[in-house]
Amino acid sequence: MEMSSDLIKDNHHLLKTCIYYEVLKKKPIFDSYRNFCRIVGKDAMEYPNFEFWYYRFYHGNRDYDYDRSVDPEPKTIMDKPVKLMYKIAGNLDPVERTRLRSMNHTIKAIADSFPSVFESIDITVSHNYLNWRLNDKRFSCYKNANGCTLFKPNCSKAEESEECYIKKGLEYLAPVLRMPNLQVDHFSFNNLKERLNCDDFLPVSINAKRVHIYGENVNQVVRFLSAMAPGRLESIDLDVPFVGHWESFRTIFGTDQFKQAESMHLGTTEPFNVGDLVNFSHFKKFKCWLTSDNVSQDVLRTRDILSSFEKLESCELEFHCSWDGAPIREFAEALGEEIPIGPLAQGEYRTITHRYRIPESNDCLEFKIKEAENDKEDDEEEEEEYFFISWSCRRVPYAK
Repeated sequence: MEMSSDLIKDNHHLLKTCIYYEVLKKKPIFDSYRNFCRIVGKDAMEYPNFEFWYYRFYHGNRDYDYDRSVDPEPKTIMDKPVKLMYKIAGNLDPVERTRLRSMNHTIKAIADSFPSVFESIDITVSHNYLNWRLNDKRFSCYKNANGCTLFKPNCSKAEESEECYIKKGLEYLAPVLRMPNLQVDHFSFNNLKERLNCDDFLPVSINAKRVHIYGENVNQVVRFLSAMAPGRLESIDLDVPFVGHWESFRTIFGTDQFKQAESMHLGTTEPFNVGDLVNFSHFKKFKCWLTSDNVSQDVLRTRDILSSFEKLESCELEFHCSWDGAPIREFAEALGEEIPIGPLAQGEYRTITHRYRIPESNDCLEFKIKEAENDKEDDEEEEEEYFFISWSCRRVPYAK
């Protein structure tokens, strides 16, 4: 008849006999401890005590009555020399140091003494999941009927929780974003959820070189953009599928982040007016969409505006217009270039190359203008063609 586990727990000799039996099976100590807990109970003995007796028996000592009170007090990690603690923290990557910070205040202070530099932080939040990636380590928290399920890197078993998936995920993500001296080469935030509190995700300014922000509306994008530290920010990539009121979208132009960045990509479903280009004068590189009601005027107006940008190295523009005829012809005539003629192979588009010398400069702007797309919409009364004219522009030395 098997002996009750409760009787074994109350008898120290029997507990040590069970440990000695695990030693005789010559299994790894962690496997032995799991088997010991399965048979006797998880609360029978803490792992440090099990480890002491396991290795004592392993090395041939069979004294069950050994008095451990005469042993010196066991050392903890806090008894290690400070120099060694700094060396341990220095050998960890930024993601590993985020976990080190949660141990205690002393180790947290040591971990925070190192600059927290990430190659990339990528966050995506939707109506049913929160995903984030720290360098190459990916975390995911999914909503389910009973709460949420959390997946962590290097963990074979998922963590189940009754908490909201955003609240649970932020237990791991928020401490990273609060790290002092946090620096990120590329920071990406994709918000697929209509309502979201920016302060929950970006409690402090993020020092990022390059940033990509996707938001469901302009107000979301502006709030998250404003959480970026403008002094270090070099490149901004904003994606807003629904603009709404243009005046609210133009609030982006007034942010310090927009004014101090060197390059910009604005992606929207609704293009800018040509007059809005003046807001891009400080960029070295930028990309955006434009709309035009008068091609002949706006082509030359665009060229003149770009030629006044002293820092401009290159840009990409897309004109969104509707014509009854061929738009590339109007561009060619406006710029005084030859009109492309002749048959085109399937998938090819007519292209114009135009050079314009910048006034009072030894440089010129070289434009490559291509008829990008041609979509037709049928109507009962008329058929209208919508064209997308792609501009690429770069500053090059002027050649006579």
